[in-house]
Amino acid sequence: MISLFSPCHLCAAFLISTLSIVPTNAAPSPVSSPFTVNATVLTGCVLGGGATDSSNFGSINFGNITSLATAINTTSGLNAGTITIQCNGNPNVTLALNSGANMTGNISAGRRLLNSSTGEYLLYQIYQNSPRTLIWGDGSNGGTTQVIATDGTLQQVILYAQLFASNTQPTAGVYLDTLLVTVTY
Repeated sequence: MISLFSPCHLCAAFLISTLSIVPTNAAPSPVSSPFTVNATVLTGCVLGGGATDSSNFGSINFGNITSLATAINTTSGLNAGTITIQCNGNPNVTLALNSGANMTGNISAGRRLLNSSTGEYLLYQIYQNSPRTLIWGDGSNGGTTQVIATDGTLQQVILYAQLFASNTQPTAGVYLDTLLVTVTY
Protein backbone atom coordinates (compact mmCIF):
# COMPACT_ATOMS: atom_id res chain seq x y z
CA MET A 1 0.00 0.00 0.00
CA ILE A 2 1.31 3.42 -0.84
CA SER A 3 0.90 6.02 1.84
CA LEU A 4 0.77 9.73 1.07
CA PHE A 5 2.50 10.30 4.37
CA SER A 6 5.49 8.07 3.76
CA PRO A 7 8.91 9.60 4.47
CA CYS A 8 10.80 11.11 1.59
CA HIS A 9 14.50 10.95 2.17
CA LEU A 10 15.31 13.39 -0.63
CA CYS A 11 12.74 15.87 0.67
CA ALA A 12 14.16 15.66 4.16
CA ALA A 13 17.67 16.35 2.90
CA PHE A 14 16.45 19.39 0.99
CA LEU A 15 14.56 20.68 4.01
CA ILE A 16 17.60 20.30 6.26
CA SER A 17 19.91 22.10 3.83
CA THR A 18 17.38 24.93 3.41
CA LEU A 19 16.97 25.39 7.14
CA SER A 20 20.69 25.61 7.66
CA ILE A 21 20.97 28.93 5.74
CA VAL A 22 18.17 30.65 7.63
CA PRO A 23 19.76 33.26 9.92
CA THR A 24 19.46 32.97 13.62
CA ASN A 25 18.95 35.85 16.03
CA ALA A 26 22.48 37.15 15.37
CA ALA A 27 22.99 40.96 15.19
CA PRO A 28 22.97 42.36 11.61
CA SER A 29 26.30 43.35 10.11
CA PRO A 30 26.05 46.75 8.37
CA VAL A 31 27.66 47.14 4.98
CA SER A 32 28.88 50.59 3.91
CA SER A 33 30.15 52.06 0.68
CA PRO A 34 30.99 55.72 0.02
CA PHE A 35 29.75 57.87 -2.86
CA THR A 36 30.66 61.41 -3.86
CA VAL A 37 28.56 64.50 -4.41
CA ASN A 38 30.03 67.33 -6.45
CA ALA A 39 29.23 70.50 -8.31
CA THR A 40 31.29 72.37 -10.86
CA VAL A 41 30.94 76.14 -10.87
CA LEU A 42 31.77 77.58 -14.26
CA THR A 43 33.07 81.06 -14.88
CA GLY A 44 30.10 83.28 -15.59
CA CYS A 45 28.01 86.33 -14.87
CA VAL A 46 24.49 87.07 -13.72
CA LEU A 47 23.09 90.09 -15.48
CA GLY A 48 19.98 92.05 -14.57
CA GLY A 49 18.27 95.30 -13.74
CA GLY A 50 18.22 95.16 -9.98
CA ALA A 51 18.84 93.09 -6.91
CA THR A 52 15.29 91.72 -6.98
CA ASP A 53 14.85 91.29 -10.74
CA SER A 54 17.64 89.71 -12.73
CA SER A 55 15.60 89.25 -15.89
CA ASN A 56 14.92 92.84 -16.91
CA PHE A 57 16.82 96.13 -16.85
CA GLY A 58 13.67 98.23 -16.77
CA SER A 59 13.42 101.39 -18.86
CA ILE A 60 15.33 104.62 -19.13
CA ASN A 61 12.56 107.20 -19.27
CA PHE A 62 13.00 110.77 -20.51
CA GLY A 63 9.61 111.63 -19.02
CA ASN A 64 6.75 113.65 -20.52
CA ILE A 65 8.12 116.08 -23.07
CA THR A 66 6.46 119.23 -24.40
CA SER A 67 9.43 120.63 -26.29
CA LEU A 68 12.79 119.51 -27.62
CA ALA A 69 14.24 123.01 -27.97
CA THR A 70 17.10 121.80 -25.76
CA ALA A 71 18.54 118.35 -25.13
CA ILE A 72 17.13 116.35 -22.22
CA ASN A 73 19.52 114.37 -20.03
CA THR A 74 18.64 111.51 -17.72
CA THR A 75 20.53 108.86 -15.80
CA SER A 76 19.52 105.24 -15.31
CA GLY A 77 18.42 104.00 -11.92
CA LEU A 78 17.91 100.65 -10.22
CA ASN A 79 15.25 98.78 -12.25
CA ALA A 80 15.21 101.80 -14.56
CA GLY A 81 17.97 101.03 -17.02
CA THR A 82 20.88 100.48 -14.64
CA ILE A 83 22.71 97.24 -15.40
CA THR A 84 23.46 95.01 -12.43
CA ILE A 85 26.16 92.42 -12.92
CA GLN A 86 27.77 89.80 -10.70
CA CYS A 87 30.61 87.69 -12.07
CA ASN A 88 33.02 85.09 -10.80
CA GLY A 89 36.30 83.86 -12.21
CA ASN A 90 37.36 86.68 -14.50
CA PRO A 91 38.18 90.05 -12.91
CA ASN A 92 37.38 92.00 -16.09
CA VAL A 93 34.29 91.72 -18.28
CA THR A 94 33.28 93.74 -21.33
CA LEU A 95 29.80 95.26 -21.67
CA ALA A 96 28.59 96.15 -25.15
CA LEU A 97 25.37 97.84 -26.32
CA ASN A 98 24.02 97.23 -29.80
CA SER A 99 22.65 99.97 -32.06
CA GLY A 100 19.05 99.38 -30.99
CA ALA A 101 15.99 98.04 -32.77
CA ASN A 102 15.45 101.18 -34.89
CA MET A 103 18.98 101.78 -36.12
CA THR A 104 21.43 99.95 -38.30
CA GLY A 105 25.05 100.88 -38.75
CA ASN A 106 26.86 103.74 -37.12
CA ILE A 107 25.32 105.30 -34.01
CA SER A 108 27.67 108.27 -33.66
CA ALA A 109 24.91 110.62 -34.89
CA GLY A 110 22.42 109.07 -32.45
CA ARG A 111 20.19 106.09 -31.85
CA ARG A 112 16.48 106.35 -32.69
CA LEU A 113 13.30 106.15 -30.64
CA LEU A 114 10.36 105.14 -32.87
CA ASN A 115 6.75 106.33 -32.68
CA SER A 116 5.17 103.19 -34.15
CA SER A 117 1.90 105.04 -34.90
CA THR A 118 3.50 107.71 -37.08
CA GLY A 119 6.85 106.20 -38.11
CA GLU A 120 8.65 109.28 -36.73
CA TYR A 121 11.92 109.12 -34.82
CA LEU A 122 13.55 111.03 -31.97
CA LEU A 123 17.33 110.89 -31.74
CA TYR A 124 18.97 109.89 -28.46
CA GLN A 125 22.23 108.46 -27.21
CA ILE A 126 23.56 106.30 -24.38
CA TYR A 127 26.90 107.25 -22.84
CA GLN A 128 29.36 105.64 -20.44
CA ASN A 129 30.18 108.85 -18.58
CA SER A 130 28.28 111.72 -16.97
CA PRO A 131 29.70 114.45 -19.28
CA ARG A 132 28.09 112.39 -22.09
CA THR A 133 31.17 112.30 -24.28
CA LEU A 134 31.87 108.54 -24.52
CA ILE A 135 29.22 106.79 -26.66
CA TRP A 136 28.43 103.29 -25.46
CA GLY A 137 28.34 100.78 -28.30
CA ASP A 138 29.70 97.43 -29.33
CA GLY A 139 33.05 98.56 -30.74
CA SER A 140 31.95 98.38 -34.36
CA ASN A 141 28.88 100.64 -34.47
CA GLY A 142 30.42 104.02 -33.65
CA GLY A 143 30.51 103.47 -29.91
CA THR A 144 32.96 101.76 -27.59
CA THR A 145 32.53 98.88 -25.18
CA GLN A 146 33.07 99.32 -21.47
CA VAL A 147 35.38 97.11 -19.40
CA ILE A 148 34.09 96.50 -15.89
CA ALA A 149 36.36 95.24 -13.10
CA THR A 150 34.37 92.60 -11.20
CA ASP A 151 35.07 91.21 -7.76
CA GLY A 152 32.27 88.67 -7.25
CA THR A 153 29.88 91.17 -5.66
CA LEU A 154 26.76 92.66 -7.22
CA GLN A 155 27.73 95.82 -9.09
CA GLN A 156 25.61 98.56 -10.63
CA VAL A 157 26.59 100.08 -13.97
CA ILE A 158 24.93 103.44 -14.62
CA LEU A 159 23.93 104.56 -18.12
CA TYR A 160 23.84 108.24 -19.06
CA ALA A 161 21.22 109.08 -21.67
CA GLN A 162 20.50 112.16 -23.74
CA LEU A 163 17.48 112.94 -25.92
CA PHE A 164 18.76 115.26 -28.63
CA ALA A 165 17.31 118.72 -29.24
CA SER A 166 15.22 119.11 -32.39
CA ASN A 167 14.19 122.09 -34.52
CA THR A 168 10.91 120.34 -35.27
CA GLN A 169 8.17 119.79 -32.72
CA PRO A 170 7.61 116.00 -32.59
CA THR A 171 4.17 114.46 -32.97
CA ALA A 172 2.57 113.45 -29.67
CA GLY A 173 2.87 109.77 -28.82
CA VAL A 174 5.12 107.15 -27.26
CA TYR A 175 8.59 106.70 -28.77
CA LEU A 176 10.47 103.47 -27.99
CA ASP A 177 13.68 101.61 -28.69
CA THR A 178 15.15 98.37 -27.36
CA LEU A 179 18.86 97.85 -26.78
CA LEU A 180 20.68 94.56 -26.29
CA VAL A 181 23.43 94.29 -23.67
CA THR A 182 26.17 91.74 -24.34
CA VAL A 183 28.64 90.61 -21.68
CA THR A 184 31.94 89.04 -22.71
CA TYR A 185 34.08 87.36 -20.05
